[in-house]
Amino acid sequence: MEASIEKQVAGAERLLRVCGSLVAGERCLIVHDRVARPMVEILLEVSRCMAAAASAIEIPELAMHGTEPPAGTADRMCEAQLVLGLTAKSMAHTSARLRACQAGARYLSLPEYSPAMLGDDSLLADFVYEGARARRVADALTDSNSIRVTTAKGTDLIMSARGRVANCCPGYVSAPGELGSPPDIEANVSPIEALSAGVAVIDGSIPHPELGLLESDVRLEVREGRISRIDGPPETVAVLTRLFESVDRDKSRVLAECGIGLNPLAGLTGVMLTDEGAIGTMHLGFGSNSTVGGTNHVPFHLDFVMRSPTIKADNTVILRDGECLL
Repeated sequence: MEASIEKQVAGAERLLRVCGSLVAGERCLIVHDRVARPMVEILLEVSRCMAAAASAIEIPELAMHGTEPPAGTADRMCEAQLVLGLTAKSMAHTSARLRACQAGARYLSLPEYSPAMLGDDSLLADFVYEGARARRVADALTDSNSIRVTTAKGTDLIMSARGRVANCCPGYVSAPGELGSPPDIEANVSPIEALSAGVAVIDGSIPHPELGLLESDVRLEVREGRISRIDGPPETVAVLTRLFESVDRDKSRVLAECGIGLNPLAGLTGVMLTDEGAIGTMHLGFGSNSTVGGTNHVPFHLDFVMRSPTIKADNTVILRDGECLL
């Protein structure tokens, strides 16, 4: 159900002031597509009420998460102090986003946002408090050599993270170059691309407009770091096969991310930012990770969310049946 205008305005203010750390006099750029038009005017008005120099640029709808925006847009992003990526497909895994952050921009990645999301209670989380826990989880992932994920449904997956630095994603940005995706609060790491192996039983969601919340489980077999087999409902397997083959078939299937959700006010909705951040879940990302600590570069990123995992980083248990122990 769509949130009231009052809740949308309150959510927009929280998004800009709390999550984006926007202050008077700063340059704020909203990069959006046609789908996001209903929210753009609200965000522009709120930012202007905060005495920020706000502007917006509309781009064509992107084909897939990780697809680059037009070159001129990328240049504009580098000139802003806060950038909102309000596009249906995420630009977080693009060179344009990385270049903007390297130029000093704070970046809020807001794919699949809707008026309902803008007024959702998950934006009311204490991002600073929960972000501290995300830092502890990220440190545990950074310090590990091997990560093992198991679930009661049959997941048993081993990834190597030796030498990889994990990312703390607290859902807010306060310093130049930071990346956040509120209401998503998570910690993630890019496993070494060729060393993941095992089985992952996906029972939560696949955040993509054609998939979303799952009614039946999807089983992924991973060998030498890539998906080697997909089992599940025929229609779901057909969609996934088409998506993976829409770009480089080998690079798109690389296990690129191991992420742990930590927002206590977020639940599974079929939308990327609530699902990846929902506490008690973890997600596996396949495709691009070259902008977040890995080496796989491809204009594609697709996440798979599972419920109640047990995650062990070397000898440290981070989650046990979905409960965070750190």
